[in-house]
Amino acid sequence: MAYKLTVVLSGRTLSRHELSDDDERVRMGRSPDCEVTIDNLGVSRVHCEIVQKPGYFQLRDLQSGNGTFVNGERVESYNLNQGDVISLGKFTIRFEAEDLPDPSEESGDHMPLMVEGSMTLAMDAATLAKKHKQQATKNRGYFALSTGSEIVLDKAVFSVGKDSEADLELKGFFCPRVVAIVIREESGFRLLDVTNGGRSLKVNGRFKRDSWLKEGDELEVRGTTMVFHRGVPVGH
Repeated sequence: MAYKLTVVLSGRTLSRHELSDDDERVRMGRSPDCEVTIDNLGVSRVHCEIVQKPGYFQLRDLQSGNGTFVNGERVESYNLNQGDVISLGKFTIRFEAEDLPDPSEESGDHMPLMVEGSMTLAMDAATLAKKHKQQATKNRGYFALSTGSEIVLDKAVFSVGKDSEADLELKGFFCPRVVAIVIREESGFRLLDVTNGGRSLKVNGRFKRDSWLKEGDELEVRGTTMVFHRGVPVGH
């Protein structure tokens, strides 16, 4: 997909960059080797990059000194939406892609993909729940844990992590507050790994960032194993 990057400083457009399908990886930084060069000491030599994936674009911070921000929130990795504003120091970069929807024009069931277990996200779990609370669905499902207990997925947004308010609370000193969320939609149950690296969740033995759950799927989240089933457990 083609996309555009517009670099702005103090309201003044400094440069425009039109990228094509052939530009699978575009780096931004102070180095002249970067595809988008910003010659300022507040910007790292190779500050961040945009990687083109099938159907979406992923922004990645490359261990920059001052961080990479999207719409005012610091990110390590972020799946970009139409019109997102990337900030590198004093500079802003507007992202525009022809074939991506504009979130401001979407209906309530639109949900950008997310990537931070600390919930430094496009939207947090509370916002997600609010957006989905009016969505009626007859879908029912539950997790059967290896410990023998069963957890019914009866919420619009079900969270998994170390947070004391998580629907499935995990243990472990290095476990993030939120590791994964399950979105209950009319079309099924969508499971998202929202950690920084995206390698905290396995589905049927393979790391998954985003997966639609199927009957009998085996999940492993930070050492906790479970099986997804449709319907409700016996006795509920």
